[in-house]
Amino acid sequence: MAVPASEPDARRGWGRYGGNVGILSQLPGRSRATRVAVSLAAAGGICLVAGMLVATLIADHSSSDSSPSSLIAIGLGSIGVTLVVLGCAVLAAVGLGRLWRWAIRAQGGGSPSRLTPR
Repeated sequence: MAVPASEPDARRGWGRYGGNVGILSQLPGRSRATRVAVSLAAAGGICLVAGMLVATLIADHSSSDSSPSSLIAIGLGSIGVTLVVLGCAVLAAVGLGRLWRWAIRAQGGGSPSRLTPR
């Protein structure tokens, strides 16, 4: 038996939108740039941890620094540091943008005590 498109599908918990509404679009107060910054920092942290694990568990410390496992550990660590720094820079830019909009609104006679997310 087919379920009409106008009725919600109770078995899957979809509602009347048919499952096209994303969870991230429903969260208030988080801009796309903030989500990107947090994702970059998280990916950088994962790369750093993976680099440390490779250096500790796999790399043969009695061999030279140019062994493949050592180069992988160094590469993962440097990628991780770069991603964390880039995520922090994007997050700082988002914060400065919000501060700038708040300052302009306070100058124009608006209410500076309320920062409304956009």
